[in-house]
Amino acid sequence: MPDPLADSEVGQADEPSAPDELRADVVAVADELFYAHGVHAVTMQRIRDEAGLPLRRLYRMFPSKDMLLAACLERRDQVARTAIEQRVGTIEDPLAKVLGPFDFLDDWFRQPGFHGCVFAGAFGEMGAAAPIVVTAVHRHKRALRELLTELAAKADVADPAAVGAQLAVLFDGAMAIATLAGDTDAALHARRAARALLDSAG
Repeated sequence: MPDPLADSEVGQADEPSAPDELRADVVAVADELFYAHGVHAVTMQRIRDEAGLPLRRLYRMFPSKDMLLAACLERRDQVARTAIEQRVGTIEDPLAKVLGPFDFLDDWFRQPGFHGCVFAGAFGEMGAAAPIVVTAVHRHKRALRELLTELAAKADVADPAAVGAQLAVLFDGAMAIATLAGDTDAALHARRAARALLDSAG
């Protein structure tokens, strides 16, 4: 289907005068729709209706759905990492801190609104056809691995970089199992594996 605004306004940079609050509101609305219904099922017209602004202005802020989706993923990345950091920030024991992200996952998997990993879903739907989306997904996964590596280093394990990479695999694996198999205990299984890894690395 041709782009409804395939004219000079579409494809240009973000609207300089767009207030930050309005942009944040649009991203929040789109994020909820993408997460609940999938990327392909949600049109820019639906986002316009839910956000309550003209379609032309929406396209000025986000010239393509790919750009809007990337902004949603950046928001998710910030929200998720902040939540994990707040969760582990209340834990004093260094080893228990490393396991904190898996406790975060366990809580998340048991929430009624859990629909799986938004990053895996976006990558699966858009793939290589949307480089800006792929970049956002890779940035999030890299940041998550760095966070786990920092926690491992504070726990004084041998080779924290390797341990952090292995923890990231367990973290993402738990999300995949919870998403695809509906196993709400996936985070608990990953946590036990993570504890065994830490014991062997300590």
